[in-house]
Amino acid sequence: MQTVMQPDITDFYNSHEGAVCAALIREQLQWFWPDLRRQSVLGVGFAQPYLGAWRGRGALCVSAILPSQIMPMQDTAASDGFSVFSREDRCCVVDAQHLPFCDETFDRVLVVHALENAEQAVTLLRAASRVLRDDGRILLIVPNKIGGRLRQKNTPFARDARFTRNGLKAVLGRAMLHMERRDEACFLPVLRGCSTLERGRASDIAGKVFCPGLGSLMLVEAVKDVHAALPLPVTAKRSWFRKSVVATQEF
Repeated sequence: MQTVMQPDITDFYNSHEGAVCAALIREQLQWFWPDLRRQSVLGVGFAQPYLGAWRGRGALCVSAILPSQIMPMQDTAASDGFSVFSREDRCCVVDAQHLPFCDETFDRVLVVHALENAEQAVTLLRAASRVLRDDGRILLIVPNKIGGRLRQKNTPFARDARFTRNGLKAVLGRAMLHMERRDEACFLPVLRGCSTLERGRASDIAGKVFCPGLGSLMLVEAVKDVHAALPLPVTAKRSWFRKSVVATQEF
């Protein structure tokens, strides 16, 4: 048996519009993380089109693909599908609840095409946080609940869980993560706004000026919330008699 990607995902990113969409988002990813030389990056879900933002620039990129993004196929001498076990691409298939990496392995984690609903998102993000170094960062690409999936109809983003800003902030909080920075992309449907790279850039710039917060995709960076796991100090209660005795001794 050989494992290959779902054809609709590969068809989209192999299409002209899909390639332009990925290129536009890669530019924004480089704004978040411009220099990752000698750092390790884990892509969870289906992040290969976006790991190109750092691949070949001194970063070690690993793509962890979820089972929901693949399908079994009989092994053949010449497969037309995309092999997730390509050594050059450093790919593997993983369980969203149990990422097969040691604790604090990666400096950065990119999550895209990985969140199915809020409950599954919390589980996956906690697993991603475990393999992330304490000073590392997580970056999520998710559809905006305000028409995000509708505008990305016929793309892989139409199947991803959609969030509002506050809703995603709550999910991150349950995963013991804290939202730091955010950006948005693809104000127009990909099939219209990504006909050329220049048109995609222009539409995103205009969207951020005239209708901020309404991009169909949200890019959100988060860090570990160290205070979420710290127990609060507990002070034993003193009776009124003990307090009065201590006060008398002080005089």
